[in-house]
Amino acid sequence: MFKKVASVILSLVMVISFVTPSLHASANESQELGVTKKEVENTGILVDSINELDQKLDMENLSSNSQGEINKLSKEARELYNAIVSYEDQKSTPLTGDDTLTVLSSHINKLNSGINKIEEPTVKPMGVINYKEYKISNSKIQKLVKAAGLNGGFWATATAIAKVFGKSPTALTLMLGAVPVLGVSGLNMCNSKNKGVIITKIGSGATNSYSCRSQ
Repeated sequence: MFKKVASVILSLVMVISFVTPSLHASANESQELGVTKKEVENTGILVDSINELDQKLDMENLSSNSQGEINKLSKEARELYNAIVSYEDQKSTPLTGDDTLTVLSSHINKLNSGINKIEEPTVKPMGVINYKEYKISNSKIQKLVKAAGLNGGFWATATAIAKVFGKSPTALTLMLGAVPVLGVSGLNMCNSKNKGVIITKIGSGATNSYSCRSQ
């Protein structure tokens, strides 16, 4: 009996020893890439909202959705829908894939507003330049381009982003900062060697610039 109990305890210790480092590594990845846990969680909310809108509304023809259908959405999905409608109302031309990236980036910034004040030091040394690099694999870029197209439509791009990066919220959190500047076609051009890209984020405080190069 003692041997059986000892064996079970040993097995549990081994499982914990394997699982704990992986969880710790995941948390460290977000910190090293300069995003907070809450920012990653908000990106997950954004992906869920995209999927809900895709399932419940006609996102190719926004005017065809009734107020009753909109009211049945979750609070998060309804807020994203209203952001899209508001953006469309300001445009005089049909929405494009680049508009999608602008809307999603703006929406995630709204969700993240106030986070930095809570999770980051309120006082930072003057003149400190932050430099971050992160990689997007060739397979993810190829999937994104295939699903959205280089000149894909507004909602095709949104659903492609949710599909390709839904399980990589940390990468998507960072990408939403860079891609509105680069565009899907620009991201594809950076992947000239078909080995994936390295996106560089450099800046100070709220001012950041992005560039990309092939791996």
